[in-house]
Amino acid sequence: MTSDPSTAAPAVLLARAEDLVTQRRQVEIQALQVLLAWADVFSGDPQAQPGAVPVRRGGPKLVHPGGDGTPGISDLALDEIAIARCEGVGATRRALADALDLRHRLPLVWAGAQKLECETWVVRRVASLSRKLTREQVRIVDTAVAAALGQAPNRILAIAEAKIIEADTTT
Repeated sequence: MTSDPSTAAPAVLLARAEDLVTQRRQVEIQALQVLLAWADVFSGDPQAQPGAVPVRRGGPKLVHPGGDGTPGISDLALDEIAIARCEGVGATRRALADALDLRHRLPLVWAGAQKLECETWVVRRVASLSRKLTREQVRIVDTAVAAALGQAPNRILAIAEAKIIEADTTT
């Protein structure tokens, strides 16, 4: 493609637009994978380490940003990765919570997201919406949403919302 898109043929512009969508999705998934790898490194209780500074004196503690069945992460490690990502701790915590939920609670949806079957923001929204469910309840959402990943975002989210309501009423 030429360096100036305004001189490119329409077919070239369409192809470039599609390539950019794929590249964006890949980068977004890679960012979540890096967060997950970081969380894996720091998933142990920092207070269990020999010589740990007590929490009451500013020492690190284990926090659980994700839903039921997801591992924790040291709060100080969460702060550190937020700095590396050039974003606030709240935004990083939300991204990590979504990533943990996808990997541990919505594995079918996570597999589809890693195959770039839909926008990353959509699967993150599904993870966020379903966080209140137990690990058992969220399986209903995982199965239904994974089957719908090729559809429009509003359709995927409507299915997710319906399945969350269904799962929340079955105990």
